[in-house]
Amino acid sequence: MTIAMRKGMLPRILDLSPLILLAGLTIVFGSLDPRVVSGQSLINIVSQATPVAVLALGAMIVLLTGGIDLSAGIGVAFCAVLVASLIDMGTGLAGSLAIGLCAMLLVGLANGLVIALLRIPPFVTTLASMVALQGATLAVASKGVLVVREPVLKFVGVERSFGLPHVIFATVIIVLLAMVLMRRSRFGLRTYALGSDPAAAELAGIPVARHTILVYAASGLFAFLTAVIMISRVPVVTPNIGGTSLLLDAIAAAVLGGTSIFGGRGTVWGAVVGALIVSLLTTALRIFGTDPSSLELYKGAIIMLALLADAAMTHAKARLMEIAR
Repeated sequence: MTIAMRKGMLPRILDLSPLILLAGLTIVFGSLDPRVVSGQSLINIVSQATPVAVLALGAMIVLLTGGIDLSAGIGVAFCAVLVASLIDMGTGLAGSLAIGLCAMLLVGLANGLVIALLRIPPFVTTLASMVALQGATLAVASKGVLVVREPVLKFVGVERSFGLPHVIFATVIIVLLAMVLMRRSRFGLRTYALGSDPAAAELAGIPVARHTILVYAASGLFAFLTAVIMISRVPVVTPNIGGTSLLLDAIAAAVLGGTSIFGGRGTVWGAVVGALIVSLLTTALRIFGTDPSSLELYKGAIIMLALLADAAMTHAKARLMEIAR
C-alpha cells in the first residue's frame, strides 16, 4: 500500500469512527450480557434514542457554527408542558402544536438576535434563556402533572407497524429532511461555511448575523420536534420532562457522532449514530445493574472523553493536511 493511499484512507477511517465505536460497543456489551443485544432490547434502544437524536440534530447545527444552545433541553420541557396544557384546556392538537412551534421559534430567534446583534457569547445568552425557560415551565405547569390523551400522538409514539414503534419511522423522516437541509440547501452550505471560517464566509457575501439568527431558530425547531416526540412516547407530562439530562445526552450524541465543538465539521448521520451510542450505553448500564444515580456521572465522563477525542481528531486531520502538502 502506497503512502498516498494511506493518507487517503486514514481520514475516511476517522470519519467512520462513530460507526466503528457503535459496532464495537455493541459487540462488547453483547458479550458481557446477551440481553443487551436481544431483539426487543435493540428495538428499545433505537426507540429511546429518537428524542436524543432529534435534539442532537439541533445541537449539531449550532455546534457547526462554533456556538452552543444550553436552553434547548429546558426548551423541550417548556414546549412539552405548554402543548400539554393547551390540549388539556381544549385548544385542540393542531392549535396547541402551532402555538408550541411558534413559541420555540421565538425563543430561538431571541437567542440568535442577542448573539448576532449584541455579540453576547452563546454560552451566556443561552444560559440566561435556560433559566428564564425553567421559570416559564414551572409557571405554565400549574397542575404539576398532565396526561395527554390524543389518539394522533398515541399513534405516533406508542403504536407499532412491522413490530417497530411508529416514532422510529417519524424520526427517520425528520433525519432524512435534516440531511436534505444540511447538504442540499443554502442554509446547510452557509452553516458549514460559517463554522469553517467566519471571516471568509463574510467576505464571500454570506449574511453572518442573519444566518446566525436562523441557526438558533433551527435549534428551537428541533427542540419543538423533540418535545412532540417525548409527549407522544410518554403521555404523562411533568416539568421534569427533557431538561439538562436530555441536553447532555444530545450534546454527547453530537460530539460522539463527529461534530466538532470548534465548528465546521459534523454530519446528520453522525449525530444519529451518536444518539444510538448514548442510548446503548444507558441501556447497557441499566441492564448491568448500575446505580441510577451514577448514570449522569458516566455520561459526564463520556462527554469529556468525546471532547478529548474531538481535539485529537482535529489535530490528526490538521497533521494529515500538512503532510499532504
